[in-house]
Amino acid sequence: MSDWLVGKKAVANALGVSVSTVKRYLRQYPDFPANRRGGTIFVSPEALAAWVDHREMRRCQTCGMFLPK
Repeated sequence: MSDWLVGKKAVANALGVSVSTVKRYLRQYPDFPANRRGGTIFVSPEALAAWVDHREMRRCQTCGMFLPK
């Protein structure tokens, strides 16, 4: 699991969003590809990319954040 994203901050950085947005995604989207161990989440970069593609997210031209279409 060394290449996995560990923690909400790492996932937020990979998506270009805030930690609070990742927390909202975890609550709002039951198919978010996070594995939980205690209070820490682990996310495979490949699974995260597939989830973004499946959700048809788009990157904001101004801020670079991923937003649902």
